[in-house]
Amino acid sequence: MAAVGAWGPCATIAGVSRAWRRHSVALGWGRLSVQIAGDGPPLLLLHGLGGSGRYWAGLAPRLAASHTLIAPDLAGFGRSDKPSVDYSRAFHLDNLDGMLRFLSIDGALGVAGHSMGGILAALFAARRPGRIESLALVASPFPRVQRHPYRTPRGPLARAVYASIQRILPVASPLVRSKTFPRAVVADYLRHTLDSYNLTSNSLLWDPAAVPELSHLGAEMAGRPQLLLYSGEDRTIAPDSLERWRALLPDAEVRVAAGAHQLLLRDRFTTLAGWFEGLSVPLPVAASG
Repeated sequence: MAAVGAWGPCATIAGVSRAWRRHSVALGWGRLSVQIAGDGPPLLLLHGLGGSGRYWAGLAPRLAASHTLIAPDLAGFGRSDKPSVDYSRAFHLDNLDGMLRFLSIDGALGVAGHSMGGILAALFAARRPGRIESLALVASPFPRVQRHPYRTPRGPLARAVYASIQRILPVASPLVRSKTFPRAVVADYLRHTLDSYNLTSNSLLWDPAAVPELSHLGAEMAGRPQLLLYSGEDRTIAPDSLERWRALLPDAEVRVAAGAHQLLLRDRFTTLAGWFEGLSVPLPVAASG
């Protein structure tokens, strides 16, 4: 079983083990902010473009008694540092490897990703297939050419104004009211930079060159649990996303739930947690004779 290093093992008292704790992981470019909760086999949780590690907070009451939950803020997002880098797929994948080494997480682990985080989860599984025990993609778009590019500030003055606004926005986040998003996630969303947001989305969401990197994933994951969790009400991602992932992962279990793109938050992680819990339930022993 994987070991959790640096700070020692997580407490086994239920009330303690289910409490998220923030850790700072030192990497070559700066520090990655990571939320950790629970005891047991590791489960890596990857947030989407508008999220952060704290997006997964509601999963702890359901899974922290049986899993060690590891939820980083990707570089450039949330409370992680925001270096001036290319934010490429390789950069984000290298950070996941570096984070797991820093935390002394070895051996097999489960991986789950929401939205853009699902693409990163799939890429990580394709890169490290021997380490992946299970894979869950939730409301994940499939990489493609961007039809409507983001409008971004151009010129030094416009970018300076934008940067000034971004420094103010996290402070104002307590004033934001959302029926769906926890206030902490709203604050984290407002902390990204123009480059971290655009360059990360361009490398993961809007680059068809990512597709060949995933081509062998279905074969590598054969025989291991896979989940594609989607909502029929989702209008945030392209309507063919589920079918394209199904073609890539033909052995995956498909579940369709209510809740649109934020189905995890809307059902309080019940469906996803139930799937992971089911993986640990032993099969019944057939009666002899």
